[in-house]
Amino acid sequence: MSTTQNPIIKKLIITDDDLDDQILLKEAIEDFEYVPAISILSDGCQLIAALQNDTQPDLVLLDLNMPNKNGIDCLMEIRANKAFNQLPIIIFSTSKDAHDIDAAYENGANLFFSKPCTFTGLKKLLHSILSINWEIFFNQKPTKEEFSEIAHKGEYATNKSST
Repeated sequence: MSTTQNPIIKKLIITDDDLDDQILLKEAIEDFEYVPAISILSDGCQLIAALQNDTQPDLVLLDLNMPNKNGIDCLMEIRANKAFNQLPIIIFSTSKDAHDIDAAYENGANLFFSKPCTFTGLKKLLHSILSINWEIFFNQKPTKEEFSEIAHKGEYATNKSST
């Protein structure tokens, strides 16, 4: 398995209202060999505005619990726009609640991860996320049960066969 990230992710939007989490996410990603352009937003309203006024990112990391517009409201609004059907959106939250995981799946999140407790764990998870081949992923979309299992396990196997 390669230790470099998949350069398909050239532009990443992180939407999280917690300044400490923003800093940790950015620092973790900047430690990688390949670093995508990163935009950091503080709430869902900023995310919706960015998507309407900017070029489409290759990936969105979206917190659930934010002021003004939460992650589920963002998902619903983004997925209502067909232009964003193939936009990978990963819920990245402190929540491990089954209701939140189910709501994320039902409203169009591609994956759901709880934020790891350690910087090393965060780097490992982000490496896995940035290594996903989204073309293959969209052809092998997880079922609701697989989505929930991935969320509870806290990892996604990026070496799934494309056959």
